[in-house]
Amino acid sequence: MLWKRVVTAVVLLPILIASIMVSKDQPFAWPFMLLCAAVTAMCSLEMLRMFFGEMRDLMGGTALAAFAFFSGALLPAAFSFPAIMLFVVLAVFHSMPGGDDVNGKTRKAALLVLCVVYIGGFFSLYPRTLSLPRGEYWVLLGIATVAAGDTFAYFAGRVFGRRKLAPSISPNKTVEGALGGLAGSVAACVVCAYYFLPGVPAWYAALSGGAIGICGQGGDLFESLLKRSSGVKDSGALLPGHGGVFDRTDAILAASPSIHLLAAVATLTGKWT
Repeated sequence: MLWKRVVTAVVLLPILIASIMVSKDQPFAWPFMLLCAAVTAMCSLEMLRMFFGEMRDLMGGTALAAFAFFSGALLPAAFSFPAIMLFVVLAVFHSMPGGDDVNGKTRKAALLVLCVVYIGGFFSLYPRTLSLPRGEYWVLLGIATVAAGDTFAYFAGRVFGRRKLAPSISPNKTVEGALGGLAGSVAACVVCAYYFLPGVPAWYAALSGGAIGICGQGGDLFESLLKRSSGVKDSGALLPGHGGVFDRTDAILAASPSIHLLAAVATLTGKWT
């Protein structure tokens, strides 16, 4: 499966980098915005398909997540959070019609809210990060840090893995792999900051790599928990060697708040940008 992953990455990586770099000077950063919106919709659809079979739930939940994404990405900061909370309320209302299965409705409401906040809300932070000074480099740094952590974790786990990290959630993940992934994230972040964000101190870059790496690994484990709960191996089959779009972006999604916060703090210092 490794060669399939490599081929998929070689095809998709230039598209991602191009969308980021050309978007900085475009109104509303529309190329990157559209890419994030498409990924938001596909991840939402895949997550909901793992649990629901009804088209109403799939389409309704995906639409709510997409609207939450655009609200979080395009509205002024003072209005984006209340707007996302409005779609949380609509997600709860969307789960109410139907039979008398109260437990089923509660589960549906929780999953729809998760779809709106976690997928729609978290992905909306990437266009916001891009809008910051040198934000394109922070976005690239964050994604590279997550990717390096994933790669290092894979090989460290293969070579040194002995102790299981979370066997009930993801039997193949090991403590050694997680530590190797964290080291890879820190190293990648320091290197990327050195070349693309020279004003950022090495200690802050290392701290950023650790925070992004931990959040990314947490997102990977969380998606594994969702798949284990729904009884599926992959969220989809769109990307050869990776499974679904949600399988590929789970760590990137979970790392978005830390990337945005770290970029915002660096911007506030003035001299780091």
